[in-house]
Amino acid sequence: MIGIECFPSQGAPAELTAALCPSGAAASLTPASRVSAPPTSVSQGCSVKDLHSRLEVRLTETGGRALAAVVGEIDLGCAPLMERILLRSMADARDGLEVDLAGVGFLDCSGLNALLRVRQEAVTSRIPMKVTRISPAVRRMFELSGCEALFA
Repeated sequence: MIGIECFPSQGAPAELTAALCPSGAAASLTPASRVSAPPTSVSQGCSVKDLHSRLEVRLTETGGRALAAVVGEIDLGCAPLMERILLRSMADARDGLEVDLAGVGFLDCSGLNALLRVRQEAVTSRIPMKVTRISPAVRRMFELSGCEALFA
């Protein structure tokens, strides 16, 4: 069982997306925390936390552009969750997706592959995606894999 906690960011209304949570996890959310759509304005946002890995993805939207700040360690255990959240956010953002990886302390190859799949979906869907900030751990993985230019 995956432990997921979804909650509104900084006083925003309880607008959480059950679709972001892995199957089964959404059923464990309280009815008050379920919603059918992701955040839709600057004042709204949500965070999704994997309680086992402590990965957190903070989502906001500004002018049709989704902003996702990823915090924690991205490994085999939580990379699929991060990928699902980013794909869902991108699908609902008409002007693209910006991903902030400055808060990532560790990134393994499964996390890199998840980011590459999100990037490929963005290219295929013609949705702009860019990584705005990266941590030293992410920079190292991008350099070792030769992916720096893909996320510039």
